[in-house]
Amino acid sequence: MSANEATGPGAETSGAGAQTGFPSYLFTQGAWFLAFGLQMVLFPYLVRVVLQENEIRFGLAQMSMQLPTVLLILLGGYAADRTDTRLTVLAGCGLCALSFLGLGVFVAGGHLTYATLILYALGIGTIGAFVTPARDALLSRVAPGGMQQAVGMASLAQFGGQVLGMATAAAAPLVGLPALLFGQAAMMAVAAGAATRIRPRPAAPPKVREGGVLGFMASEISVGFRAAFASPVIAPVIVCAIGMGVCFMGAFAVLLPLIVQDYFPSDLTGSAQTRIAAALGVFSVTFWIGSILSATVLVRLGEIRRKGRVYLAALFSGACVLILCSLPMPFWLLCVLNFVWGLGGGVAMTLGRGLVQRFSPPDKVARILSIFTLGNMGAAPAGAVLYGVLAHAIGPHAAILLPGLGMLVIVAAVALRSQLWSLAEGGS
Repeated sequence: MSANEATGPGAETSGAGAQTGFPSYLFTQGAWFLAFGLQMVLFPYLVRVVLQENEIRFGLAQMSMQLPTVLLILLGGYAADRTDTRLTVLAGCGLCALSFLGLGVFVAGGHLTYATLILYALGIGTIGAFVTPARDALLSRVAPGGMQQAVGMASLAQFGGQVLGMATAAAAPLVGLPALLFGQAAMMAVAAGAATRIRPRPAAPPKVREGGVLGFMASEISVGFRAAFASPVIAPVIVCAIGMGVCFMGAFAVLLPLIVQDYFPSDLTGSAQTRIAAALGVFSVTFWIGSILSATVLVRLGEIRRKGRVYLAALFSGACVLILCSLPMPFWLLCVLNFVWGLGGGVAMTLGRGLVQRFSPPDKVARILSIFTLGNMGAAPAGAVLYGVLAHAIGPHAAILLPGLGMLVIVAAVALRSQLWSLAEGGS
């Protein structure tokens, strides 16, 4: 399939798409991120408001959610290149449903502890480390048209699901936390059902193993690394992904929730505390609405010739937004800035993953995508811990200057030192 193919958006789910279950893939993607969009609001709320942990323990809790990615994502990519990816996605949805159900039982019974949340975070992170590369690799086997448009449709399903999940968190004052957690479990069970209807095209047969399992696995993973960093396109995208993990994801997971919490009195008690969860939900939704809008525009435009330049410009805009968030402002203006950041985020996430999909050798797609995810998600735990400590020392408003300025340096270095800025699809 040529990367320069462009099909009309209305044709995405017809013909080959219906045969491979592309609509079911998109539903599974959307349902997964709906549940995890809700989690992005509820988990910080449980740590900071319900358990009243300080900034350092909050950063450690967020790190626990992301740490399994660092340790296991490459193994997940290796497995995705050699196993039934549809079955992996199905099993992951089922395990997440049980995890959400268990957490809901602890919260409803009033038995939630910090240790329980850490164990929950490690478990969810481990599941995600295997499901993410499997789901990403599955896309190339169910996509009915041009790969960039398929990635754009998957991004829309992701962003749309996250917005619905975060918006649902605003209902916390009305329905309570246990009901939301039980709803998460139900949504993941529905996602598992949708995964059974995915019918991917056959994958290329995996390479025959020679020698010991661990040695062969290490060899296969190293092949993925060599292929990724030998590419003049994929290598700088991975460098930017690392920057996004440290600077953007760490700030989004730790510093921005702390800034939002600062808008409320510290002595809120009882049901009044759920107003913080509602504010976190509204604030988070603004980012993903921006991401949906920009990803929709990318799908409508089809192939973009200067993908590298647009990708770097989107990252630059995000860095500028973080710097502006260090200034005192009304809550509505903070939400507007988050929306602008989301516009750039939708472009960066869609084009970054699309560039890796486009330039990866077909037999190494899952492994290289797992390296890309490792760069993005794997760098986030370091950022979460660093910003938690920094926020405890100097406050979240001053601390958010560091990731903003850091990302500006990374974007400038990549633009000047790599071919990404001059990359032209259909040209050079």
